[in-house]
Amino acid sequence: MKLQEKYSEKFAEAFSPGSATLFFIPNKFKDIRRKGSKGVAICLETGMKTKIIRGEETEVRFNGIPIDNSIQEEVANLLGFRGKILSTSELPPSSGFGLSAAAALTTGAAISGNNTRIGKIYNMAHEIEIRRGTGLGDVQSQVNGGFHIRLRGGSFPYSITENILEAEKEIILLPYKKKIPTGEIINSENMVENIRRNGTRAFASFLRRPTLENAFTLGRRFAIESGLVLPHAMSILEDLEDKVASVSLIGESIIAPYDHETYEILRKHGNPIITKISRNGIVIV
Repeated sequence: MKLQEKYSEKFAEAFSPGSATLFFIPNKFKDIRRKGSKGVAICLETGMKTKIIRGEETEVRFNGIPIDNSIQEEVANLLGFRGKILSTSELPPSSGFGLSAAAALTTGAAISGNNTRIGKIYNMAHEIEIRRGTGLGDVQSQVNGGFHIRLRGGSFPYSITENILEAEKEIILLPYKKKIPTGEIINSENMVENIRRNGTRAFASFLRRPTLENAFTLGRRFAIESGLVLPHAMSILEDLEDKVASVSLIGESIIAPYDHETYEILRKHGNPIITKISRNGIVIV
């Protein structure tokens, strides 16, 4: 696969959809290239855009705010880039929508430019995510896009992803900055084993009925039974008792198929975002 054409030697932009994992099964591989997770996820038209402008010194900003020790800077160093790296998103960081993966992918794509084989960017972003403990499958999801199953986790060429055909569907997000870093969960042996048991049940049930509604229903049950729903998110899910809704893992953000009543309930708890399922993965824009 190649990124769509449009690239300048001086500057370039790339976009990655956000991603919401509804349930997952961490694998047991130690090899960083194979380490990852099976699961079901949705990519969203709301995501991250990164613009690079070549220069003498490296400067990274997210929504206009300078940041240090960033994933963007790590990618820039690996690719020998100097200049401005300007990332923007309406989603807050650490909210369970894969912004760490999006930062790595968009920075790598913008720097590498036209005619770059996507596997190079995929592998680099995946390895950074695993080393930093910021995710187990977001890179795989965001390279792919859409509503999909991660049938085998890891980086290219070890991963296998299968899209599920779904008519255009609006999705509501209620972002909330999570209190538990992803690394604390995926590095806890007891938590991971519990997640594997619950994820295996959810995965088998989903394969028998691979619909969007079933993905949300199973995801909600998986998150609660795995102890991944904190009190703030639980109170919102209780208000949504009769609605199809879940949390975006690992985090406290709520995600649901759009309907007016669900939107009005979520408005009582914050400022929901209406978006759609993304049809594409990482692209140069």
